[in-house]
Amino acid sequence: MSIEGKTHFERVIGGTQEDRDKALQELQEMFENKSEVLMKHELEKTEEDIDIINRTASIVDEIVSEYGGEPKAIPIDKIHILKPNSVYEMTGGKLASGIHKALSQNIGVEKRESNLLFSGSIAHELFHSKSYKSARIDNPSEGARLYRFGISMTGKRNADTEAEEERWYFSVLEEAIVSECTNKFFDRVRPDSLFADEIKASDMIRAWITDFYRKSGMPEERIKLISDELKSVPGAQEIVERTLSYSEREEQRSAFAAGIIGRLVEDKKIEGLGRYEERTKLYKLLDEIIEKSGGEFKEREEIFAEFAKANFSGKYFKIARIIEGVLGEGSFRRLAEEFSTKPKRV
Repeated sequence: MSIEGKTHFERVIGGTQEDRDKALQELQEMFENKSEVLMKHELEKTEEDIDIINRTASIVDEIVSEYGGEPKAIPIDKIHILKPNSVYEMTGGKLASGIHKALSQNIGVEKRESNLLFSGSIAHELFHSKSYKSARIDNPSEGARLYRFGISMTGKRNADTEAEEERWYFSVLEEAIVSECTNKFFDRVRPDSLFADEIKASDMIRAWITDFYRKSGMPEERIKLISDELKSVPGAQEIVERTLSYSEREEQRSAFAAGIIGRLVEDKKIEGLGRYEERTKLYKLLDEIIEKSGGEFKEREEIFAEFAKANFSGKYFKIARIIEGVLGEGSFRRLAEEFSTKPKRV
């Protein structure tokens, strides 16, 4: 038996009707409360922060809707702007820059020097927040626990199994889907005037370093990877000004800009799009389906859209049918294992 949730949870399954009603009330209370842990690291939102959050949420909702989800509004006080390095400190180094509390729907995002990267971090956590969610009751005395999170799910808890040993099936795939949607967010936000100067400067830097690496003989595939991953450069406008004043020759400007970026990378002051390993596994899976589909699928986006729809709507059947039909019987279960993780979600 299952019932529709009154919170951001679509369903609660297991237990009696009374158990489920109680669980929904508890989830609602969690949703209505702010996180004391996040509040300890919280900065007061500026008018610009609020503007960025609203613009970001609008685009995220558009993308989620396009992939079959029904995005629910997240109250702005559920989105906590945090001091730098707060997430790393709170999670013991497991996460950085952003965090999403799945049960309470609290989001924490560190303040960034780059408004574009700040917006991207908010988008990433909002995509997690707006993914399909359901809860499960295995033991009424323990209340409900997270059961479905986007395309990922966990099994029924064994009383002899510790929580930290729970396996989350398709968890790697869920993270890859969210990261790929964040990539699409960066493309969608480009026309926004708020980020115009930063985007223009970052584009100039990408052009310079692309020219430098190409003339240095770097393989085109590697150059494209660097360019695609480098969505924004902290202090991009200042770097452009320094580069333009360094020389009037484009070749020297390219080398100068590449040197600056190289040092920033070494000092870990530049981030790529993020979750590269997870997205690489996703791309390999999409390419395998295309290759073995006999011409049924020709573009990654065709299949990615079905994965994203499963993630945001909770409807597995179509993507499961595609995987079983193309990769063979039992492949859906096999992939669930291959894309699984063991750590308990925060």
